Amino acid sequence: MPDFGSLLAPPLDRRRDIPLYYLKSEDENRRDVYERFDELVARQTALHLADDLHGGYPLQPIAEYVCRWLPITSAATVADIGCSVGRQIADLAGSYPDWDCYGLDFSYQMVRQATDYWKEGKTLHPNLLRFGYPTVALTGRSLPNVHFALADAKDLPFPDGSLDLMLNTFLIDRLPDLPAAFTEWRRVLKPGGRLITISPLNFLQIEHWKAHHPPMKILDPLLRDGWELLDLTDPLTVREPMDARGNEVVWNTLAFVLERP
Repeated sequence: MPDFGSLLAPPLDRRRDIPLYYLKSEDENRRDVYERFDELVARQTALHLADDLHGGYPLQPIAEYVCRWLPITSAATVADIGCSVGRQIADLAGSYPDWDCYGLDFSYQMVRQATDYWKEGKTLHPNLLRFGYPTVALTGRSLPNVHFALADAKDLPFPDGSLDLMLNTFLIDRLPDLPAAFTEWRRVLKPGGRLITISPLNFLQIEHWKAHHPPMKILDPLLRDGWELLDLTDPLTVREPMDARGNEVVWNTLAFVLERP
């Protein structure tokens, strides 16, 4: 039996048994919209876990893209950085029971929801009435090979060269220091390890638009640093449902796959 979860370093602290590798201040928690349980966590839960409400998984194009670029191996160590409620990494853990899988997010509430659903097998009852959806009961699973923790994307709790695959979705346009994050991701990937990134590049600040758009401003420094570009898809279109009326947001995401030198 693989020693699942053994890559994680000892945490700085724990909260309801969630490992904390970054200690957020009260002000950081207050300003983080993803700590608002009844609003953002409920919406993310509906988007990623309540497939029956949508007639399927709305982000299936992302899942299919990720699957096309998985390593061909019987055993792998995989991390999803910015995992939200854990759908992408837990689907991989369920499909590849010998893989050692990790989901990290900067929001405690997201990590708590992911742990409750995918690790502890709890049944969730998200409040979706404001979106026009009926009350639903979402039955969780108990996956032994996936682990969740709170961490900063540019300071990960993994040893050097320990991951075969890292993925992130809807993340890089939310990071205040993107170059530092890519440096950290290179550190924890094995030589030949893959990085899958999917993002709408919907930056929150004009400074980040100037620094990182168009996308080659992101990719050029990475290629000069020795990363190999295996794929670039632009756009990878994703439709996110907003409510029971059928309103939606259309995201034209940038998807790319890099291999660490």
